[in-house]
Amino acid sequence: MSRFLETIRIRDGAPLHLDGHQLRVDDTFRVFYPGIPPLSLAAVIADSVMDVSADQRCRIVYDDSTHEVTVTPLQPRTIRSLRLVDLPPDYDYGYKYADRRILELAFARRGDADDVLLIRDGWITDTSVANVAFRANGRWYTPALPLLAGTTWKRLVSDGVIVPRPIHVDDLPRYEACVVFNALNDWDQRPAIPISAICR
Repeated sequence: MSRFLETIRIRDGAPLHLDGHQLRVDDTFRVFYPGIPPLSLAAVIADSVMDVSADQRCRIVYDDSTHEVTVTPLQPRTIRSLRLVDLPPDYDYGYKYADRRILELAFARRGDADDVLLIRDGWITDTSVANVAFRANGRWYTPALPLLAGTTWKRLVSDGVIVPRPIHVDDLPRYEACVVFNALNDWDQRPAIPISAICR
């Protein structure tokens, strides 16, 4: 049976953008566990001990009847370089599965880069743990078909901050820089990565 996960940023003891995470859990239950009431993230988090003195990372692994919560200090990774890595063309991570073995194998191929930029059939998708956006002429564009349309990805698309478009690996020289982002990172504090720092 598949298990799924949510990773939520906690600030001042409160979860950030919890509605987006709950919508994803609701959709997961609708597809994989029809007829079963979805897990309430608010209730799960309320039962967990939070440190209000620092930002934290709350990781919830769940299925239709059980859940496990891990709360740790938030330690964002700084990404300055990416290595292009091909995924199997039929690999599907459209839901946030707890089984990340394929992604972990891809990450292990990063060499001396900080993370991998994953390609499926020549099209840019995501890094091993986050969505990406590319800057051109003052606008930010994001792959139209990411491996996982993250909660932050959906919010930034809805707000018009990033614009979805298909981005082929051959298109990379048309862009000036990229950023890596997810629910644990503030969009406006992500360092830009020069396109020259993306390698094979």
